Amino acid sequence: MDDRKEYWWVHHEAAVQPAEVDFVGGIPVSFRFIGRAGTISAASAELIERLPAPPRPVIRPQQPQPPVAQPQRSGSWLWFFGILLLILVAQCSGQLFDLIK
Repeated sequence: MDDRKEYWWVHHEAAVQPAEVDFVGGIPVSFRFIGRAGTISAASAELIERLPAPPRPVIRPQQPQPPVAQPQRSGSWLWFFGILLLILVAQCSGQLFDLIK
């Protein structure tokens, strides 16, 4: 069977109030007035108009992300020696230029 809860304006005891309505198979079974405790039989109240669906949260809980893999360090020594070579060439470029002349 189709069991669901919907929000409706309900006329009960000369007052119209919003309520949570329990449906079983498309038939209202009971009411719970918003802001009050307890339920009331569906036979003692009248449905007026359905309320719009409650808003959904804008920010949804995030699912856990897989752990980030460590970057590969296979070329790190190559970079190290390359930078050392550049520093050496920059320091000795004047003397090397004089020797080549």
